[in-house]
Amino acid sequence: MIYFLQDNDLNNASAVLRVWGPDANSYLQGQFTQDLRLKTGENAYGLWLDLKGKTLADSQVLKQAENDYLVVSFSSSAPVLRARLEAYLIADEVELADQTAAWESILLWGEGAAGLVAPKSALAWPSRRAGLSSRQWLVPAGQGAGVVAELKKSATAANLAAAELERLRAALPAVPADIGPRDLPNEGRLDEVAISYTKGCYLGQEVMARLKNLGKVRRGLHVIRGAGAPPAPGTALYQGDRKVGETRSAAPDDGEFLAMAMLSLVNLDAAAGLSLAPNAPPGIKILQHV
Repeated sequence: MIYFLQDNDLNNASAVLRVWGPDANSYLQGQFTQDLRLKTGENAYGLWLDLKGKTLADSQVLKQAENDYLVVSFSSSAPVLRARLEAYLIADEVELADQTAAWESILLWGEGAAGLVAPKSALAWPSRRAGLSSRQWLVPAGQGAGVVAELKKSATAANLAAAELERLRAALPAVPADIGPRDLPNEGRLDEVAISYTKGCYLGQEVMARLKNLGKVRRGLHVIRGAGAPPAPGTALYQGDRKVGETRSAAPDDGEFLAMAMLSLVNLDAAAGLSLAPNAPPGIKILQHV
């Protein structure tokens, strides 16, 4: 079954920024973690880091023409994304425009979703928001209702919790809910899908190279399962009397919950389970390291 979610109904529209000008390619290449030596019409998924290698936002970058790009995020807001881009824009001949209001966002997932043909006026992207087979469509503003009406002939409307549950089942971290400004990409294994180690310098590159050479991080994102309602993000997690981490995003799952948890890897006993209070019975299972 194919499901869809119209983001704008939830006041959760995507961030869409146009970046263009004579220095657009060199500027973005020096800021983004993924290699942007793209052909026109190609896109790349990557991250925007700070100087310490911490994760500020993620996005897809689409090359529309030479030195003309769309920077699109389905989880980070336009103000956050624009502030990050403008923070290091000094002498470069680059212009930025927030085009978020010009688009409507629709998320699709489930068996067959990847095979649906997007409208000619839409931009279609691979997505991580509801499992690896999910897709994201951007349609021009004002056309969303017509696209949704057509989708209802072959797909079922769903809510954000359903999409979140599919993402958690697939163990896919969200930025910045699971990996954010306090975290390194490697702590959620985003280095495996969002970072190029051959493209050359970019902001945060020295930290990423050092981590790759030195090896393991001391914390890691895990998928956990427990009974009852999902705990709030940031809820402390314990093994015995020792705090070992905290919850991040979560979704209900048939009387239980699935959640992401950032856990210390130092002396963690993955088989022992977790509790929400010191020395309480371990009622939460650690399912996997993402």
